[in-house]
Amino acid sequence: MGRIATSSSFSFVFFVIMLSLLSAVAAKQVGSWPCCDNCGSCTKSFPPLCHCLDLHLSCPPDCESCVEVDQDPALSYPTRKYRCEDLIVNFCKYTCTSASVLNQ
Repeated sequence: MGRIATSSSFSFVFFVIMLSLLSAVAAKQVGSWPCCDNCGSCTKSFPPLCHCLDLHLSCPPDCESCVEVDQDPALSYPTRKYRCEDLIVNFCKYTCTSASVLNQ
């Protein structure tokens, strides 16, 4: 009977720790990068890992793999643009609504 209580206690502690970690991740994502207006592809995993096609004036600070995007001179934005190539959990869940976020 002591083993059942220990196993049950361990499961409860594990559950509380996981819930805390998920809350921290969700709190970080709300209202800050990453957000995406032009979602690329997502994996079929749960939660999905997604790739965003948004263009930025500079690399987002938390992006690990940022690339400069080749542009057609005829386009309306001749300045250099960058795209984050990271696959991020739920990247496309939050849209970027502020112009300042879109042009980071």
